[in-house]
Amino acid sequence: MFINYECENHVYNVSVERRKNHYFITYDNAEYKVKAEETKPGHLKIKLGDRIIKSVITKGKEDKFVFVDGDVFKVKNVELTGAGKTRKKKEEGTLDSPISGKVVNVKVKKGDKVKKGDALMVIEAMKMEYIIRAPYGGKVKKVNFKEKDQIEIEQNTVELTKEEEA
Repeated sequence: MFINYECENHVYNVSVERRKNHYFITYDNAEYKVKAEETKPGHLKIKLGDRIIKSVITKGKEDKFVFVDGDVFKVKNVELTGAGKTRKKKEEGTLDSPISGKVVNVKVKKGDKVKKGDALMVIEAMKMEYIIRAPYGGKVKKVNFKEKDQIEIEQNTVELTKEEEA
């Protein structure tokens, strides 16, 4: 399932896939493994790594309100007809880290060919693993980190050259 939603004038693109008892949420080319259960209608208990997040979702006339750890977020579904207006344009082929952490696995090297969705790198933060995936098929131009390197949020992980479609 693909979800586009707006929160505080920013459009987020999220995909959610259920595999057995877990959900795999992909956001900004990083995959998160979560376990969620509805404790009562509108109340969620979400396990993300070692962290338990309790959330309440309510619905207004047009928007939904999500309550998480004392914070309230107003969200609404967004039909995307083009690029999100609030996102800055990034150079094509760059894959920035969504988190700060340690690189625990580099799955590609310069010159490798990859397909859309292939795992390129795994970053660990707070006992959670984030998988950087190829947003399209192409060739690895440069790998900017090796295993055991520290990486900061928004640092470029891997550079790809997009494969031209025939």
